[in-house]
Amino acid sequence: MLSWRRTTVSFTAVALLLARLAVIEAPRPLALVAVAAVGLTWAGAIHLIRMRIRGLTLPVGRTLPLVVTLTLLYCATGTLLLVS
Repeated sequence: MLSWRRTTVSFTAVALLLARLAVIEAPRPLALVAVAAVGLTWAGAIHLIRMRIRGLTLPVGRTLPLVVTLTLLYCATGTLLLVS
């Protein structure tokens, strides 16, 4: 759970830095759009992280075979992309 908390803090810091950069460097209309995009991305990431933290208390159950299958699928896809 601590690693997800650290991810939250680091993601928040990066979002704040990006918003600050947009406000300082970009023209006003573009800065507003950039800050809104950063805010929406940050809110989505925080929601995802909160779901992951809640999921830590749930038993692994049937999700482990799905994770293994997806990992093998990604490996096979990567191998095919490297070979071709």
